[in-house]
Amino acid sequence: MPERITSEGFMKKNKKKVIFSTLFFLLFAIPFFALGSPLDPLGGQYSTLPELVTAIVNFIGRVAIVLTPLVFIYAGLQYYFSTGDPDKAKKAADAVKWGIVGLGIIIVAEGIIYVIEDVLLN
Repeated sequence: MPERITSEGFMKKNKKKVIFSTLFFLLFAIPFFALGSPLDPLGGQYSTLPELVTAIVNFIGRVAIVLTPLVFIYAGLQYYFSTGDPDKAKKAADAVKWGIVGLGIIIVAEGIIYVIEDVLLN
């Protein structure tokens, strides 16, 4: 049975990480809160939530469109180098299948955003 890690054991094993994370938060995050006004990392470009959500979905869609051919190339190379091994060939086929599923999800998500935006704003 694996050893159970308690909070004390976690602190002993990860003391440097915990100290670094705390210092990072204290040195960099707290001054932003002390400014007194909310920061706008987008520079005021998006004034409403629907505009921001649309921009995020469009960005993710563009990234997916770029990455999808890379997934198919990777799967093709995996299949090519499987050299008759059925397990490797199945992994390659699964990569193609999940690439298609992922692209479909992104396209449907963009469509849903546009339908919701059209219904709510018009």
